[in-house]
Amino acid sequence: MNRSTLPAIAITVALSALGSPASAQVGNDVKCLLASNLFANSAKDPKVRVSAEANRFFYLGRIYGRLNAAQLKTQMLAQHKSITKSNAGQIMNACASQMAAGVKLVQTVSQGLNPAK
Repeated sequence: MNRSTLPAIAITVALSALGSPASAQVGNDVKCLLASNLFANSAKDPKVRVSAEANRFFYLGRIYGRLNAAQLKTQMLAQHKSITKSNAGQIMNACASQMAAGVKLVQTVSQGLNPAK
């Protein structure tokens, strides 16, 4: 390896490291979408179904436009394996908490805003 390729390799490694958190977030969003879909379609309690439906749309909005069909399918196949009967409730609760934090942030930021006249 010659010295001129070392900077290019270093830049490539650095850029790939920067992409990891975004990739992890996309995976989490897909997992939350799948868990929300599961509860929206299977929960017996209507309140749980309505809450899961809201979560489903929240995570759909986070994913839409960030992944093409092939990437979405790959993520769905990978994340589907991580949801089991024993952990689905925990996953759904964590996803709902993330959504609630997002809602709270928007409410906090928008409190001082007045409608345009």
